[in-house]
Amino acid sequence: MKILEKIKSSSFFKNNKDAMPVADIPSLSMSEREDKIYEKEQLSLQKLYERWSCKEKWLLHDEGIPLLFAINPNDRENLEDEALNKIENLWEHAQDCVKKKLLPVINIESSKAEWEVRPIDLYSWGTVSRINMPDEFSMLMTFVAQTIKPIQTNSNANLGDSAEDMLYQKHREIVLGAATSLLVNAADLCKNKKGKIVSNKIAKNIIENESQWFGDDRPLLTESTMTDLINEYLKLTRPTV
Repeated sequence: MKILEKIKSSSFFKNNKDAMPVADIPSLSMSEREDKIYEKEQLSLQKLYERWSCKEKWLLHDEGIPLLFAINPNDRENLEDEALNKIENLWEHAQDCVKKKLLPVINIESSKAEWEVRPIDLYSWGTVSRINMPDEFSMLMTFVAQTIKPIQTNSNANLGDSAEDMLYQKHREIVLGAATSLLVNAADLCKNKKGKIVSNKIAKNIIENESQWFGDDRPLLTESTMTDLINEYLKLTRPTV
């Protein structure tokens, strides 16, 4: 399924039977040419993310981080030093966040070169870290965050320690995903009277609408724990690009 087509479409390269013959196309001004080039770049990015969105997980270093910069992972060998430096600088920041459990890695026991992340988790981290991501990627991930239903898990006392730990980690991820969605789509609800983003307001909104995020489950994190988690996450908003 081409998810991006549901949230954004480009008309520049659509087949048009009524298109004007090339010889009849009037000459374009410089600004019009720039607009056409920009539309072509947008379509290129749309296709890039549409193709990569089919993957359930990305290699953090080799795929995920380049994609945050609108770089095709398959083109890494042809990158200039400036682009490579941006990738490596963000990679250092990402490793620090993984150690602090602020960026979920699927296979944390593997070597760092093999670390894998879910696209939505990478987007959540990138948003809170104030990384300037392409609009095409942001729109896709916002759409996913708003439409994918949370996994329904029956909470009960017979859960083993491992299962309970997994559920607790899942609820942590839900909290961070909910916080990201609020920051992107309802920033005013995340701010105090002085216009500053504060973690306790975000946590309060999550609690007040917990069924939206956790389904029939009761969140394993208290409001104060959510506040601490979000606050720790917001501390990592230093400029990285």
